[in-house]
Amino acid sequence: MRKIKVLWRLFRSFGNFMQGGRQTDQFFRYFVLKALDEIGLFDYLNDPRTFGEIMSHFQFEDVGYAQEVLEVLTHDKKNLIDLENGRYLRNLTEPMPDITQILGAANPGIRQLSTLAEAMQDSILERLIKEKVGVKDVFERNEKKVVNTLNHLLSGDVYSTFRELCFEYLLPSERTWLRGKHLLDIGCGNGLETAELWLLSQGNIKITAVDTVPSMIELAENQFESLLDQLQPSHPPITDDNRPSFEQANAISLPYKDNTFDAAFWSFMLHWTSDPAKAIKEAVRVVKPGGLIFGSQAGKPYANPYINLVIRSSRDSYGFFWRDDLHRWAADCGIEFDMVPAVNIFRTRTPVH
Repeated sequence: MRKIKVLWRLFRSFGNFMQGGRQTDQFFRYFVLKALDEIGLFDYLNDPRTFGEIMSHFQFEDVGYAQEVLEVLTHDKKNLIDLENGRYLRNLTEPMPDITQILGAANPGIRQLSTLAEAMQDSILERLIKEKVGVKDVFERNEKKVVNTLNHLLSGDVYSTFRELCFEYLLPSERTWLRGKHLLDIGCGNGLETAELWLLSQGNIKITAVDTVPSMIELAENQFESLLDQLQPSHPPITDDNRPSFEQANAISLPYKDNTFDAAFWSFMLHWTSDPAKAIKEAVRVVKPGGLIFGSQAGKPYANPYINLVIRSSRDSYGFFWRDDLHRWAADCGIEFDMVPAVNIFRTRTPVH
């Protein structure tokens, strides 16, 4: 019944959610293709070329990522490239997408995603030539363009609704149990996630919020109180006991002792890590036996392959994975995710030894 309520709430809240998702996909597809077009890939493929010829001509060094890029392009329904007899060839019947048309057809609330896709397009080529550009570098360069863009995106209704539903999917007894407990917010971003978790707990909670990007931590710490005022002007008072602490930390190597926290939360975070299995293991390690882990996680087959290419362009981002992977990694840690189908909202309890 709880699963049905969550799915119904999402359907009711986002009647055009699927449409918005398709529009988002188009932005990322455009900027991936634009990055490849600017180096002349599609012109080069006016004549049939082998994979080796492509690698040599453009001096690509990351073989695995280059194969992934070409696989996405050839399997696209609107494929700009065909693969015939082991050779890649430009499909001249399919035109390059037009960003003006994509923007014109997009919902105004979705258009800002084009800024994020554009800001990250350079890292695609850097990954292909094997430059070591990581998540922090991608987010903080160019006057922190990605950080500033994400600051706006994370304030959108989609992310907020998912966080609220993650909380609602907990058992009623777990929501009561969480009061007064110590929660680790993994991948807190701009701090809105932390503020919403704090309000959902009516301020009766201690939160340690971590993110791997220094600018995100700085932003989250500086705007936490103003976010509370915006979200709920009559919010409970902030005290020394319930004021969150914001710390830079990597999800795959958390700087905390075993059994430090009562609970842990993350939302759409694992695909940004280099090792999702290790991130899950770390969360289980730092949460006390019988503690609570909950949140949400996007994954295949619903995640768009072009968005995945952009995420994986960072050398320390794993990218999207299958739900079976998620369940296997959890089982290796002795936990089992109680999960809502399709949307991957989950909850679990850590093993009691």
